[in-house]
Amino acid sequence: FVNSFQFQLSIGVRMTDYKEEQKSELETLRCIYTSEELCELSDNPYCFEVMISSASLNAFLKVQFELPETYPDAVPKITIPSQSGLADEQIEEIEVLLNQLATENVSMVMIFTLISAVQEKLLEYEKIACESLDKEKREMEEQNKKREEAVYHGTAVTMESFLAWRKAFEEEITLLSSVRVLDDQNVMKLTGRQMFERDASLALSDARFLNEGKSFLILQQSNLICVLCRVIFCVYFVSL
Repeated sequence: FVNSFQFQLSIGVRMTDYKEEQKSELETLRCIYTSEELCELSDNPYCFEVMISSASLNAFLKVQFELPETYPDAVPKITIPSQSGLADEQIEEIEVLLNQLATENVSMVMIFTLISAVQEKLLEYEKIACESLDKEKREMEEQNKKREEAVYHGTAVTMESFLAWRKAFEEEITLLSSVRVLDDQNVMKLTGRQMFERDASLALSDARFLNEGKSFLILQQSNLICVLCRVIFCVYFVSL
């Protein structure tokens, strides 16, 4: 009976130690993380979330820890209830990493260690993303350089390409010459009426000529009247 009582008493003391150890660890986390980063959900059992973010990736995730009664001698329950900016494969990698480290650190306070491991993983993702962007930038610069060189150097001319170009050029000149000859022949065969119908400017030029001639005749008639008036006036005074 005495041995049984002592065993139960030792268990009670150990359970008290678990609670004190968990409480002490949570107080340490409050000193490390801000109220925006650390969100306490429950104190029986202790359950809280820690938000871990990456400005370079424009991403974040919340890791939730629920401590069993015998933590740290037992593995905490770890979940990722929300995240943004990370691929599903990356979240799976982080979950595997957290569970692996939790198993390796049984009997030791481990929350800060687990959070630090996630932060290092995000830094690794940042490095990969930067390398990918640098690679894309170099490839783009290389493509632009090749296009500029192609424009600057042009296409190399060979004897075959020159002969093909000259043949096409001569054929084009011959075709244009034949079309011009046909147009000239057709113009020579047109009647006066057809020429006026084809080129309206001819009719306009004739009308302008007639208008100018009419204005000239009116001007001449006015001058003649002025001269006659002067002659009559002179004859009248002489007769007096």
